[in-house]
Amino acid sequence: MDISILENELKALPADQQDRVAGFLTSLRMKRDGLISEITDRLDNDDSENWEEWEKVKTTLANDN
Repeated sequence: MDISILENELKALPADQQDRVAGFLTSLRMKRDGLISEITDRLDNDDSENWEEWEKVKTTLANDN
């Protein structure tokens, strides 16, 4: 399939279906680039020294905006 045809088909989709495709493509990219395993490793790390307190994270996120 020609990419321009695919792009036009995607433009015609409703927003929720475009979001689904975007999520799917992001997941594919993350798997391809090895980011899924990095995220999984971080989430599965049970060493509390590697985790930030929720209040500190909220403050950091608020300051980033």
